[in-house]
Amino acid sequence: MIRLTRVSKTFDGGRSYVVKHLSFQADTGETLILLGSSGCGKTTILKMVNRLIEPTEGVIEVAGKA
Repeated sequence: MIRLTRVSKTFDGGRSYVVKHLSFQADTGETLILLGSSGCGKTTILKMVNRLIEPTEGVIEVAGKA
């Protein structure tokens, strides 16, 4: 299970939101698609889920661990 609760990521010292207040849950066995235009934050979301970068705010849980 992957759960994001009010996750945001800013750059430029907090002036620019790349992701703002995103919440969703994907249960084990579900398929999830991130679809959007170039620069909308898809790669940033995946990097946060994989702990390559930390969110500015919010909680990310993977397999029940925050």
